[in-house]
Formats: sequence, structure tokens, C-alpha cells
Amino acid sequence: MDRPRRSTRPPARLTETPAPAPTVSTRPKRKTTQDVVIDPAEQLHTLLTNPKSALTSLDISDLINAMSWNMLSAESQTSLKALLPATAFLSYRATISSDHPSAVANDSMAVDELPVHESVVDTAVFTDPHFLAAARTLQDHIYSGWMSNAHTQKLLKYEEGLRNGTLAVAWKDDVWERNNGGSRRVVQAHDNGVVPGAARAGDAAEVKLVTLAQEGVLQVGDIIVLKRNFSALDILVEKDAIIQSIHPKTHALSVLFEPGTSAHLPAPLLSPNPSPPIGHTQETVITSPTQLETVLLDNDGRVERKKRPNGNAWKCMTVWRWRGTAPWQNVGDGRWGRENHGTLFYLRGTYHHER
Repeated sequence: MDRPRRSTRPPARLTETPAPAPTVSTRPKRKTTQDVVIDPAEQLHTLLTNPKSALTSLDISDLINAMSWNMLSAESQTSLKALLPATAFLSYRATISSDHPSAVANDSMAVDELPVHESVVDTAVFTDPHFLAAARTLQDHIYSGWMSNAHTQKLLKYEEGLRNGTLAVAWKDDVWERNNGGSRRVVQAHDNGVVPGAARAGDAAEVKLVTLAQEGVLQVGDIIVLKRNFSALDILVEKDAIIQSIHPKTHALSVLFEPGTSAHLPAPLLSPNPSPPIGHTQETVITSPTQLETVLLDNDGRVERKKRPNGNAWKCMTVWRWRGTAPWQNVGDGRWGRENHGTLFYLRGTYHHER
């Protein structure tokens, strides 16, 4: 059997295909970092205000130090010198007041200090703990967003509210009581029987005005003086109210005061044996300082309720009383010899810590 023969026909030649013409892309070329022009002023603003600024994550000593200071131009150094305290210069000399005992033995002549632009900076200031602490505080403020534009706008709005009377700063004592009043705990007394005062600071707010009257902290004949300054309206309200009687059961206070803007009471009501009120003298019964403050301000009439910022009436009122057997005499203050015994806030705290 014959084997099949291999074909001897020559293979077809591969035809050469022309290479495709290069295409020109119409897509715009992406800008590289080198092509972007950055405004130095805008970059500095971002570094000092953006919470994600690179300044918040680096060691500030690597940026502000003696080497970087010496790299600055003379003009830049002169501008920055105006921001440094006098102790940052080599020409600084500590001085002692002439009335100090050590100044007597100091016979050295006073040396005139050089102007700031001529003084040489002591580069040790860049490693001073106070300087580094201030620089790190700036880093914290940037990181917390306190230097951002949004926070700046909030601050401006808050300050404007304080000026026009629509906002008021909360009393720090009220803030403390609000934040810590609900987490009171029992504290054991020391061996000498004294309980730490800080542990009970918020508890004093539980003492009521009627309790002070019941315990004799407030007495008949005491004058409660309201003095409150409304700076936004440029109005100072000062009015006296004398305790005429204290209810034997409820210990509510019956007080007398003059109508309108009159501050002081008539002399017959201020004597040790006062006469019954006559004329336009008004009377009201109160159980809290806030209640008395509202009555007196409404009666004064110069500040509407909607224009009164929040305040602590306990701190706006002082108690005036004769000391011992002091004589009843007119000393020109409208209270006939009575002395200031402190604010209601102070008397409440003293009573609470001494009971």
C-alpha cells in the first residue's frame, strides 16, 4: 500500500498589511503637580485653619527652631521680632522695682534696651518649655477646628449676641451644677469629722431661700439689695427690699420696696422699730431670689422681660444687716448703718458647709 504523498504545492504568501496610522487623542492632558500654581497666601491660610492641616501631625520643633530662624531673610526676622516678648532677646535684663528691698543694694546703672529691630533673638527661646507649650496649643486649636472659618463665624455671632443682649454667658457655678449635680456620691468624712468641701459644692443649690429664713440666716429687718447691670442697654438697676416679716409655718418672706426706679426705702421703715408702711410703698411675698428679682425688675420698668439675659439671682442680691448693737444712723447710703453681709449665694454656701 502506497503511503500518501506530501503536497508539494507552495504555501500561500502572507501579504504585508500596512501599519495603522497613529491616532491623535482629543482628551485634555492631565495637569501634574508641577503645573498647578498654588497661591502662597491661600496655602498658609489652609495650614493655619484646616483641621486636616499638616501642621497638626508634625513635631513643631522640626519646623520652628534656631536653624529655620537663621534661614529667614532679615525682613522676615524683623516682622517676627515684633511678635516675641522682651525676654526672647539677648539684650533683655531683668529689673527690680525701686520699692523692692533687693533694689537698695543694686547700684548698677540702668541700661537702655535696644529697639526690637536691632535686638538679637536668643535662639534658646525655641526650646523653652513655655514656647513649645504655646505652639502645641496652637496645633490643638487647629486640629479641633477652632481656627476654621465656620468656628470664627460662630464666635462672631456669639459675641454680637452678647453685645445686643440676645445671649448671655452662663454662670460657671450653674454649669458645674448642671454637669455634676446628677452624679453626686456619698463621701466619707475624714478622721477629724470634716467632709471635703469640693464633694458637696453642687449640693448647696438644694438649699432654698425659705430654709435660710427658717434657720435664721435671713432675719426680719434685713435689707435685700438687688444690683444688676444690663450692659447692652447701659442700664443699672439697684433696688432695696426690706424683710418685714417671715411666715411662721411656710417661712415665706414678706418684703417692702419702693415703686418705680426709687432705690432706697423711707427712713421710718429702716429703724429698729419701723412704722407701718405708708404712701406708695409696695409689699410682696416671695419664696425665692428669682421671684424677688422678677418683681423688682417689673416694678422698675426700664428693662422688659424679653430683654433680660439669663442670670443668677443668688449672685445679684446682697444682704445688709446691723452688726451687733450698731447704732441706727444715717451714713448716706440709704441703709442707715447696716453693713454688707455678702450675697445670697455666699450665705447659702456658708450655711450649707457649716451645718
